[in-house]
Amino acid sequence: MGKMKRLDDDLRNQRGTRLPARSASEDGQPQGRVASSKKQASAPSAEPLQANRGVHEQDYITLVLADGAVKQVPKRQASNSNVFIDWLTFTVNVDAFLKFNGHKAFTDDDIASAMSAILHDMFGDSFGISKKNGFGMHFHKESFVIGDKMGIFCIGHRNNRFLVSILGDGWLNANHDAALKLHTFLNQLNEHGGDVRISRVDIAADYYTDGPTHAQFEEAYHRGEFVRQQRHINSKDAWPNYQVYGCLHTNRGLQAGITDAIGVRTSDLYLRRYDKGRQLGDPNSLWVRVELEIKNKDTIIPLDVLLRPETYFCQYPWLRNLRDSTAEKMETKRQRAEITVEASKKIIKTQFGKYLRVLRGLADSDEELINQLQSDEDEWPTRLAKIAPQIFVPLHLQPVRNLTAFADEFATSDYDYTDGSGYTSSHTH
Repeated sequence: MGKMKRLDDDLRNQRGTRLPARSASEDGQPQGRVASSKKQASAPSAEPLQANRGVHEQDYITLVLADGAVKQVPKRQASNSNVFIDWLTFTVNVDAFLKFNGHKAFTDDDIASAMSAILHDMFGDSFGISKKNGFGMHFHKESFVIGDKMGIFCIGHRNNRFLVSILGDGWLNANHDAALKLHTFLNQLNEHGGDVRISRVDIAADYYTDGPTHAQFEEAYHRGEFVRQQRHINSKDAWPNYQVYGCLHTNRGLQAGITDAIGVRTSDLYLRRYDKGRQLGDPNSLWVRVELEIKNKDTIIPLDVLLRPETYFCQYPWLRNLRDSTAEKMETKRQRAEITVEASKKIIKTQFGKYLRVLRGLADSDEELINQLQSDEDEWPTRLAKIAPQIFVPLHLQPVRNLTAFADEFATSDYDYTDGSGYTSSHTH
C-alpha cells in the first residue's frame, strides 16, 4: 500500500474525522483542512492549465490532509457536451451495507444476492448477478458476473469492502435514470457509514462524423494543448506521454483504427482518442470516441460525477476546444449493431463464400442448406453476443438452499441419512 493510501486510511479511522466526497464549500461544512484557491473557477478557455503536481487552481480543489498529505477533488466546469459515463467502479464498506440492509444478509453470497436485487432495480432487466465465477478478482476472494458481462461484483477484501464495476456495455444498456438511482443509493450508504469511494470513472463523447482525427490530435499535442502545467509549456521534456497504437503505414492498419493516448494507465488521468467504428470492424467508419479515464490514486472522485459527468470531462485544454458531441445512447447501440452484423457477414463471405456458392447449387433449397450448415448449439457467437437478448435468472431470483430444523433430532433426511446436528438442507428440485 502506498504512503498516500496509508495516510488516507489513517485519517478515515480517526474518531470524528470524515474525508468529504465533495469540497467543504459544496457540503456546507468544514471537513478536513481545505486549501482555498487564490482564483475562482473561470469559464473554459484554451489557456494551458496547471495540474498534475502542485496546487491546481483552475481544475481542482486541493485537500491538505493530516501531516501534509494531499488529495485533489476535480472542480465542475462549464460544458454543454453530451458526454456520458462509460465505466464506473466503486467500493463500499460491508458493515455499513449490512446496516443499510437491515442485517438481512449473513454470508458473502447473501450480500451478493441483495446487491443483485438492487442492481436489477436500478439498471434494468439486463442486470442483476447472473453467476458466481468461483475465483477472486481485484484482491477480493469472490467475484460474480453482473448480467451478461455488464459488470462485476467482488467481495472478500481484507479491508472488509466490496466492489462493484459497471462496464461500458452496462452503461450502454442501462435504464435512462440508472445514474440518478445509483447516486441516491450511494449517498444512502454514506449516511450509514458506507465510506463509498469511486475508484475509477471513464467519461466519453462519441462523434459519428467530423470527429477529431489522429492527425488533428497529434497537431494539438505539438501545440501544447495537453500540457496542464503552465510552467512546463516551454519545456517539452516535461510534457505528458503521447503514444500511438496501431499501424499508420498500411491501409490494413488504418482500416483497423488508430488510438491516440495521453498519459499512462497508472496515473489519475488517461485520455484516449480512438476510431471506435473501425475497432468494431467497419473499415470505413467515421465514428470516433474520446474517452477520459479518471482514477482515485491521488484524486477524490465526487459522487456528483454521476449526475453531471460533462462538467468533469474538460480536464485538458484540448477537450475544452472540442465541438459539442450530439451522440445519443440509442444511436450508439444502432451503429454498433449494424457494424457488428455487417462485419460478421464479411467474415463468412471471405472464409466460406466459395463453399457456399458451390453447395447452394447442389442443395435442393436454400433453407435445406442453411439447416445443414448452422450450428446445433443455440448460442450466439462471441462477436454478436453484445447485441444478443439478455436471458438469465438473476441471483436474487434463483432457488436458494434453506436450513430447516428437524422436529426430531434423530429424524432421517430426504437422502436417508441421520444427522445428529439436528439440521438438514431442504433442496429445491
